[in-house]
Amino acid sequence: MPFDGILTHFMAQELNTKLSGGRIGKIYQVSRDTVILHVRAGGENHRLLASCNASFPRIHLTENQYETPDNPPVFCMLLRKHLSGAIIRGFQTSGFERVITMEAEATDELGDRAHKKLVVEIMGKHSNIILLNSEDRIIDAMRHVDSEVNRVRELLPARPYIAPPAQGKLDPSLESTRTILVEGLSESGRSVENYLLDKLQGFSPVLCRELCARASLDERRSASGLTSEEAARLAETLRNMMDTLLNQGPVPVVVHDAASGKPVDYHITDLVQYPSRKHYDTISQAVDAYYRSRLMKEANAQKSHELAKTVGKYIEKCEKRLSANVQVYEENMDYERFRLFGELITSSIYALKKGMNSARLRNYYAEGEEYVEIPLDPQKSPQDNAQYYFRRYAKAKNACNYAKNQIESLKKELSWLESVMLALENTEDSSQLQDIRLELYEQGYLKSLPRKGRRETGLNSSPIRVVSSDGFEIFIGRNNKQNDRLTMKTARHEDIWLHVKDFPGSHVIIRTEGRQVPDSTLEEAAGYAAWFSKARSAPKVEVDYTPVRNVKKPSGAKPGMVIYVNYKTIVATPKAPETGEA
Repeated sequence: MPFDGILTHFMAQELNTKLSGGRIGKIYQVSRDTVILHVRAGGENHRLLASCNASFPRIHLTENQYETPDNPPVFCMLLRKHLSGAIIRGFQTSGFERVITMEAEATDELGDRAHKKLVVEIMGKHSNIILLNSEDRIIDAMRHVDSEVNRVRELLPARPYIAPPAQGKLDPSLESTRTILVEGLSESGRSVENYLLDKLQGFSPVLCRELCARASLDERRSASGLTSEEAARLAETLRNMMDTLLNQGPVPVVVHDAASGKPVDYHITDLVQYPSRKHYDTISQAVDAYYRSRLMKEANAQKSHELAKTVGKYIEKCEKRLSANVQVYEENMDYERFRLFGELITSSIYALKKGMNSARLRNYYAEGEEYVEIPLDPQKSPQDNAQYYFRRYAKAKNACNYAKNQIESLKKELSWLESVMLALENTEDSSQLQDIRLELYEQGYLKSLPRKGRRETGLNSSPIRVVSSDGFEIFIGRNNKQNDRLTMKTARHEDIWLHVKDFPGSHVIIRTEGRQVPDSTLEEAAGYAAWFSKARSAPKVEVDYTPVRNVKKPSGAKPGMVIYVNYKTIVATPKAPETGEA
């Protein structure tokens, strides 16, 4: 958990510097577990975010934009009643525990000054936001906890507030802690990382690993196996880390995955265990940047999942209709034999009579002497039997032709739906997701767009851009909207267009600039086309390619659907582009 006790301690200091003496203005509850307080302090406007989200509990200043509900929840109304207009007197923590208390001075309904506290407990799934009166009694909590859940510590209105029990860990800033730490190593059966996690107050796993990295120790080693020299080095590294934090101040940092560029962690000390790091001026800026990416990813994943469920239902429905039409087609494809029966009965009508169960008649359409056994209804005259077969012929022919047209149409629809599902799997951000949502809406698969989506219909997401080993630009569409824009608008006639053969997939464009495309670039682009397709899991995939001038979009075709001629085929190995966007 990145928001550990060490970070909490220094966040309280930062908030004191920024917000003490400030006046609380508007208050919003932007989700079921997150509130934002607008504060005017030091001649500037600030927004203080506090969240007891089980996965992302935190408190910090934010620049991110959040949508607010039309009807504020009860807890939000309560905060407005007690804290709107209040003056912030400060933020406190107890040692390096993960609890921050904001003290404020408000004016009650009688005009008297009233002391209030807003306690933010950052404890994973037990996180909470609690409003207290001047006597430290609970006015209300965002999450109620009764005696059935916790007999010692009820978090209910009118109950006295009891702080979370201390964990009994060691203060990492004290010299005595380092002595105790070294002495206990030999008796521990745990790894160095877990030993530090058990002993040091305020230390999260990432900080324990950082301590090991700076001491040149493998955090997975057994603590009892450290030599006296290694133990001394660990203690000295802890002293240096805490002295630097306490005397020189925090170094807010967000670390990124070297391959994808996505944020993976953050803290207030330079995390040298990670090669890719970005520093920020304040702790709030670092935390805000980290959660901007994480929350956007979470929100997009949820929206993508919802759209995928919708598309999945349409795919299932389409497959059922396709299967039913294939069955109808197969049952009626031999409709010509009914016409033959009718004509043979008609040609031999005077040789037949009512009451016959069958007739063996010569097929004069066939070469040579061939006879056909025709079932007859003994209750009908020969003429009625002939008319019966002519009617069956007409009905079967119509059913067969209708089913054939439906099969062709449903196969196209299924291919398009599968391409949408593939795009959802490859989506990276909200603009790409909006492309897909808009596409589904325009094709009649969604009844409406959200208000925000309607405002953003003019926004275009961007395709992936890669430079080949030979210096050629390669563009990869991530959804059907992008595919259409890329192929029909962005690409030039002499550019090379690639697409996986017989599977849904992305349009890939090689920008030629009038140059001859070498085989190596063609192979790279074909690998990307194979990767961004439904055939990704295959070891080898056929990919078609042709100049863009040979690619056309039929009138009325669904997004991403094109026809192409004069193409060649290359066999490629699926490969993700090295851009961090696959």
